[in-house]
Amino acid sequence: MMCANRCQQSNGLCNGLLSLLLVSVSLIPSTIFSQEHTIQIDSDTLVQEGVRHIAWSSNEPRWAGDIIIADLNSKVSLKTTKANEQLLGYQTTQIMAENYTNSTRKKVIAAINGDFYKRGGIPVHSQVIDGEILKAPVTRDALAITSEGGFLMGTFDYSASVLHDGRIIALNGLNQARGEHELILYNSYYGDSTKTNAYGFELILKQLSFKPINEAETFVVMEPTDATNGLIPEGHIVLSAHGDRIKDLQSFTAGDTVEITHQLRYSSMAEEVEEDIVHSTYSIVEFMGGSKTFVQSGVVDGNWPERHPRSAIGFNADSTQVYLFTVDGRQEHSVGMTLTEMGQVMKGFGVWYALNLDGGGSTTLILKDKVVNSPSDATGQRWVSNAILLVQEQ
Repeated sequence: MMCANRCQQSNGLCNGLLSLLLVSVSLIPSTIFSQEHTIQIDSDTLVQEGVRHIAWSSNEPRWAGDIIIADLNSKVSLKTTKANEQLLGYQTTQIMAENYTNSTRKKVIAAINGDFYKRGGIPVHSQVIDGEILKAPVTRDALAITSEGGFLMGTFDYSASVLHDGRIIALNGLNQARGEHELILYNSYYGDSTKTNAYGFELILKQLSFKPINEAETFVVMEPTDATNGLIPEGHIVLSAHGDRIKDLQSFTAGDTVEITHQLRYSSMAEEVEEDIVHSTYSIVEFMGGSKTFVQSGVVDGNWPERHPRSAIGFNADSTQVYLFTVDGRQEHSVGMTLTEMGQVMKGFGVWYALNLDGGGSTTLILKDKVVNSPSDATGQRWVSNAILLVQEQ
């Protein structure tokens, strides 16, 4: 699924009546009916202009959940953040939201936990923060936010290259252990140093221009080094070569200007996506992984039959509204959902596209610095890898 620009799609009759009701204070129904479920609206609060918080429940099955619905034309935007601002590391969703506000002075209206993660807090998928990429993607679905404010939801292929003196040099990887005969790029999200062994050759490059993913960025070459475990100064990257790839860097001299391009190529083959869209690239400024696009053009396609606490992000048909959705689980008041059940309920609220995020004990929804859902871990909020933020534009 893709919608590269807001309002690009106009098939707004898909649950259009429900969508209209949900953004009108005086007309919101107390109960939402769908073919599968009856959902009770327990509270509906106008957080600020264009942003609502809905608490909902169901008696059978026993569910309780929350939704933040935001009009993307009301001076709000979606951002992503990483625990500790490092590839490694854990923090709670609430702490990440607070740290984002403290570092940027931008107001975080709401936040939801993000991608699944591995040991050390490394996200399973890729992540892009303000146009800077943390790691290469995997073959799972993800959400990308474009520089125009639209979104892409599907799978992505990655490649990266350096343009130096008219020659294009392909990279083997990003922010990962350097293997035999590989050329790897490291940025500050990897840490203070490359952690490489002595059998390589490294270049430090200072960044001169900052561009979104799929656009070339300009760097100037600093002094080459044979140092082990080379430092990564702030505002710089390191190119680290081993074996046969060392010769690719030996023609570089201090003061040379190079261009580096990271490409995340949208590769969804959904039936409604036209050929020119499938084979196009877009300027990507934010990227967050998940497991599956389980609502696609209004069609629910869940693949997770067990009931658990769950988190998801969704959009309406014309991509003017974003939904941050959680359901409690593993507790007396709420048993959790299957992925199909979550899709059916979200569709009832007007969602036309949705991506499954990490769930279980990770499921957390923050509204104005407070947790509004009921995390299932006995200790409360789980320390997770990353988060999606709804931010007030200045």
